[in-house]
Amino acid sequence: MSGGTPAERSGGSRLLFVDWARGAAYVLMVIAHVAPGDGPARVLLVSEFLTAPLFALLIGVGAQLSWSTSGEHGWRYVLREAVRAVLVIALGLLLMRSAASVLIVLVHLGVLMLLCLPLVRLRTNVLVGAAILALVLAVAVPSLYRGLIVGHGAATTASEPNVFVTALGLIGGTGGYRMTGFLLCAILGMLTIRVLRNMSAAEWWRGALASAAAFAVMLALLVVPNLLGLYEVHAYDGTPSEQIGVATGALGILLTMWTLQASPLGRALPSRVAQLLAAPGQAALTLYALQILVLHVYQVNNPLIRDDHWWMLALLVVLGVGFAMAWQTVLTPLTHRVTAAKSWVRGPLEGLSRGAEDLLVPRPRRDAAIEAPTMSEGSRTR
Repeated sequence: MSGGTPAERSGGSRLLFVDWARGAAYVLMVIAHVAPGDGPARVLLVSEFLTAPLFALLIGVGAQLSWSTSGEHGWRYVLREAVRAVLVIALGLLLMRSAASVLIVLVHLGVLMLLCLPLVRLRTNVLVGAAILALVLAVAVPSLYRGLIVGHGAATTASEPNVFVTALGLIGGTGGYRMTGFLLCAILGMLTIRVLRNMSAAEWWRGALASAAAFAVMLALLVVPNLLGLYEVHAYDGTPSEQIGVATGALGILLTMWTLQASPLGRALPSRVAQLLAAPGQAALTLYALQILVLHVYQVNNPLIRDDHWWMLALLVVLGVGFAMAWQTVLTPLTHRVTAAKSWVRGPLEGLSRGAEDLLVPRPRRDAAIEAPTMSEGSRTR
């Protein structure tokens, strides 16, 4: 395939490296959900730290791309994005009723999609300021929440809840998924994609250096403190090291995928191969639901047995990746003959979402938006 910027070397109207990152996040998610061990040198433990932050970062990337390429910035754009977010929230609420031993993240991500709507409109310098504020909140809210719980826990009763403490807990003070941390990752994704879209493939080495630096910061904050016995860092603990470390780790994955696509190796990939590798990321919503369905069926039939098995890990990876690739292989040829098939080529649930948007908020054909990656998934706390 020819060179040029990674933005130019894309799958149709989509940036392949974004979908590759989302595909990597799917694999990380499955590992976090069902891997029975941490693997050699505990390398698989990284999935517990990075999965949800990576998808939150990709929410920001997708929101920025949708805003930049849709050609529709008025009320219609806002309503269409809001419909998509509400559908994600509704699916999350539905999947919460499953028997799968997974903490469903879609509700949090749907809310994050709504929060991104005003942020994508900001000038870059203002967005940098928003990122700094989000960083302060991501670090301060959990610490403040813990301090208030210790200070007021004895005085707080079930009949007299502390509203302020409860609100802090909901926005990021406690829990496996913290909105303040997610917001930081999303804004980081917006800023990153603004930079990457203006870089040429010849600068792939800059991406390599940046990704290496991001991973170095991640290791310094998540791994080194544990190895040296300085202090403990655990996934989802909300400490400053964890919140900043997972955000930089997620950034490192995105930068790695951009570097891969921009590098001579990535540019040498045949177009069809590059597109197939992007298929799992493009069907993220479908694969999330498919994973929960498989785990639900397993848990219903084996209520006393955990789902953590190497064979389950292999099954979900092969099933998810294989389904996405097969779906696109079958539907892609139809897009040349059936216009409606274009809305469904990414995946079944992606097609339903697009159909609902078109039904509830019709868009003039001449203003048809270019698809941009916006969906994401989450991980399970253990």
